Amino acid sequence: MRLIPVFIWLLTFASAFAEHPAWKPERTWVFAVGILRFEGAALHGWPEEGRMDVVMLDALRKRGVPGDHILFLKNEQATSSQLGKSLAEFVKRAGPDDTLIFYYAGHGGRDYSDPARAVHLVPYDSKTAWPTKSVVDTIEAGFKGTRVLLTADCCHSGGLAEEAARHPGRISFATLTSARSSATSTGNWTFTQCLTDIYNGNPLMDLDHDGVITFAEAAQAADLRMAFREDQRSTNAITGNIPADWVLATATGPASKLVLDGCEGREGGKWYKANILSAHDGKYFVTWPGWDSSSNSWVTPDNLRPAGRKLPEEGTTVEIEWDKKWYPGKVVRSELGLLLVHYDGYTAADNEWVPAERVRLPR
Repeated sequence: MRLIPVFIWLLTFASAFAEHPAWKPERTWVFAVGILRFEGAALHGWPEEGRMDVVMLDALRKRGVPGDHILFLKNEQATSSQLGKSLAEFVKRAGPDDTLIFYYAGHGGRDYSDPARAVHLVPYDSKTAWPTKSVVDTIEAGFKGTRVLLTADCCHSGGLAEEAARHPGRISFATLTSARSSATSTGNWTFTQCLTDIYNGNPLMDLDHDGVITFAEAAQAADLRMAFREDQRSTNAITGNIPADWVLATATGPASKLVLDGCEGREGGKWYKANILSAHDGKYFVTWPGWDSSSNSWVTPDNLRPAGRKLPEEGTTVEIEWDKKWYPGKVVRSELGLLLVHYDGYTAADNEWVPAERVRLPR
């Protein structure tokens, strides 16, 4: 095993903070939707006990977002007619220098037959849809500010990023969601917990240990956590003049000595036990148990996986499980222990990140 030592030069907190533009909580408006119960029996819900959206909003208040700048609609309050109306009225209250945070938790859908519905969020009256296009259109029409953070914890939530990219103009969007637009999402609160940790300044989210948590770090930390805990990839994107080093929080404690354990890294074509110490710019700095610290090195996402997980090689012809049926396809690539797969006969827009358990060799 040949490992190349890498030396990490860390910035001091003061110099790091001075170089990064920072989010201003006191000039922020938050429109949040959390739907855990739905009208009728068509869609399953989740228990009210332990809901993390409430905890996340409390973290935002503690960060300095004024209480009257937060609107939270949940369950029966979030009907299709009320959602659009409330969002339109709410965003008009903000000023030209303000920031908007949009958050949704519940069910998300994707309608392949109706482009107008395409990727959508599901209101309480679940027979209707709240298209991501409608969300972004409403914000663009009424919000006087120029910076918006779009977040969502639901299936197909990455559709918000795709829609934001279709709206170049005076508003810049940063999008951070639990799943890709082509993928379903876990029923756990893992992603919303990530957002809570970001707003709270949890040192675990400060991946490069420089004392601040930037949007780029938050996105990378969420992707890593979702991949290793929930077997799915999160989505992140920025448009306009929002920089990747936009500071979302300062770390509230000393840097963690370990970001994630129970991993394997590939070096020289072989897989070895590895622990992640830090991360930056899409790469991960790992230590190799049993080897001297001089062997610590940077690895890319395609050379990292959960311990013991075997993955088919790129280009392998496989069968992919979707909705309890198996479809022919192939492996496009692997990252963080997940496989990007292509379904035969479908476009690349339907490519999906899946765990190895949803892939098998043709029978």
